[in-house]
Amino acid sequence: MKKSTKKGWVIVFAISLIVVICALGLLCWHLFGIYTSGKENNDGLTIDVPTVSKITSTEEVDDKPSSSVNSEIIVEDSDEEPSKVASKQDKKEKNTDSDKKHEDTEKDKEEERVYINGNINFTELWKINKDIYAWIKIPNTAVDYPILQTDGDDAFYLEHNIYKQYSFAGCIYSEKINSKDFSDPNTILYGHNLLNGTMFASLHNFRDPDFFDNNEYIYILMPEHTLIYRIFSAYEYDDRHIMYSFDFNNPDVFADYLEYATNPVNSMTYNVRETGVTANDTILTLSTCMDGTGASRYLVQGVLISDEPVG
Repeated sequence: MKKSTKKGWVIVFAISLIVVICALGLLCWHLFGIYTSGKENNDGLTIDVPTVSKITSTEEVDDKPSSSVNSEIIVEDSDEEPSKVASKQDKKEKNTDSDKKHEDTEKDKEEERVYINGNINFTELWKINKDIYAWIKIPNTAVDYPILQTDGDDAFYLEHNIYKQYSFAGCIYSEKINSKDFSDPNTILYGHNLLNGTMFASLHNFRDPDFFDNNEYIYILMPEHTLIYRIFSAYEYDDRHIMYSFDFNNPDVFADYLEYATNPVNSMTYNVRETGVTANDTILTLSTCMDGTGASRYLVQGVLISDEPVG
């Protein structure tokens, strides 16, 4: 009887051990998936972005007419000599052909027009995904990505890459409540805090006072403009939806918000810089998760100091 009981416990122990091993295996696979997802998504972004020298200039337009002038001249009844009628007809057809050539040239120029800012070729990017509308760069971080916004579900790019394929890493994106020209008082960009340091994970570098002091700027590249923001604050915040919680079009509300953002005393860790930002300015907020928690966010905020046209 005792042997049977002992054997039963051995079987139970063996089954329990197998279950534990399987559970650990699934957990490791999930963590590996999270890690590699960000890397694969980042690798997908290393596309060949043509430089200016690789693009056909809009000045290189074929000036040759698309078809030759019809040599046959139909002479209508007229008191004028046939040679004069033929001359007028020939002149008329030349003018018509000239107008057509001009229209074709303008059409070709429009089709060949490219939008390049620095080494970012938006014309080529739009062939991949027309939801791409800007590019963000922060020196000395891993942040160097396109910015997207969909007309559909705001959370789409939370788990989809620029090819609109499922990806845990997602993309850097904004929601429809923000315009895509960064003209709102506060524009918010979202990105994951991934274990491999990609997407917005390196925003947490700004928790280090020395790093914060030595890195001041955020660059937003657009097809025809470059926006430069000077970072004034980096801190932990709760997980409320900021755009739905504050009416930034109300100057008093915006001023009160900035009063806290420039001195976030409730945050466990924060760094600030004096920039003189006021409710008359426009700001950019970068939002990502805190390490190991979904109940709070880490924000890096900058004030617009320059809007430079591409040229």
